[in-house]
Amino acid sequence: MRTFKASVGRAAILTLSLLLSALSRGEEPGVRQFDIAAQSLSSALNEFARQGRQQILFAPGVVLQKFSPVVRGDMQPLAALKLLLKDSGLTFTTTPNGTILVGNSSESRTALANAPKPDARRGAEQSNPDASLTTVTVQGTRQGEIVRRQVRSYVSAITAAPQGVSLGRWAKPTPLCPLIAGLPRADGEYMLKRLSEIATTVGAPLAPEHCRVNFYVVVTSVPDELIDAWSKRDTWMFIDNARPGGTVVRRFLHASTPVRVWYNVAYTDVDGLPMAKLSGTAESFGGMARDLWSVIVLVDARKTMGVSFGQLAAYIAMAGLAQIRLDAKLADAPTILQLFSDAGKAPLNGLSPWDQAYLKALYDTAHSDKMQLSEIKISMMHDVAP
Repeated sequence: MRTFKASVGRAAILTLSLLLSALSRGEEPGVRQFDIAAQSLSSALNEFARQGRQQILFAPGVVLQKFSPVVRGDMQPLAALKLLLKDSGLTFTTTPNGTILVGNSSESRTALANAPKPDARRGAEQSNPDASLTTVTVQGTRQGEIVRRQVRSYVSAITAAPQGVSLGRWAKPTPLCPLIAGLPRADGEYMLKRLSEIATTVGAPLAPEHCRVNFYVVVTSVPDELIDAWSKRDTWMFIDNARPGGTVVRRFLHASTPVRVWYNVAYTDVDGLPMAKLSGTAESFGGMARDLWSVIVLVDARKTMGVSFGQLAAYIAMAGLAQIRLDAKLADAPTILQLFSDAGKAPLNGLSPWDQAYLKALYDTAHSDKMQLSEIKISMMHDVAP
């Protein structure tokens, strides 16, 4: 992927966080409480600026595809910033008026040249003394188009949808009812809680506490034996128009991936009436909505060692709240779906802003809209590349 360095004469993109604080110029910032989740470094820096009430300036070109660790606790802002930048390879400097510049020396000079003058900031404070903390983004066309193109590629790569059919998701008539099996009680309850929290956050419907299970998460060290025995006992496990020995079923039964997912899909007509329950893997039912009817997530415990339950829960949520392609080619897209794809790259600790934006857009767009896929891309670009 090509990257572009910002320069004084040609800055591809510049993000400026202007935070109006009660501190007077030159006053040493005191200890503040920070609670910053692991996420993209760009988002983390903006969150740091908000929580620490600091003025921070950086060119997103230098933080692109970089991620931050969790920073939590009471500390001085600069100590928190050091933790955020610990493994990024970036440094920071502080100007006489307290502005923090992140990046190498060239990025810092560019940021300083484009920063608003102190008088302009004081004027804004005087005109609105009760102004809340704000983030102002000034974006150039070139870098913005690169990010938008990456977003479009990401959505197209992971979305599994036959032509003319809506995207598979959970609907109110069949709300999500998860079951975690194969884990100690405490671990299972933690994963169940995280899945429920993520579903609620993105707008997926959750069934009441006592419900009929339709989302199975099974962790086992003998996945092939278990799924073979299960499928023989439950002949309706694969609600599919393909024969049990067909290619789609066989690919699932004998997959070697750490996590494999099977989707059973219910089709409804334009009036919401049920039409058929199928796998929805290759069929094309024009004019129909496609809802998830049941999902089976099989986790190979032998191949997920070293992965935290938080990471695994995020991966399963992404794979189970939407019918997606887990084998998609994702390049450098910041997504939890990269969890098992690149052993040499530090994985995310949870859903990325892109993942969250995708799921939220999926559940926010009209299910019957033939332009749903395009609407999701537009919504995502508004969230991650405004």
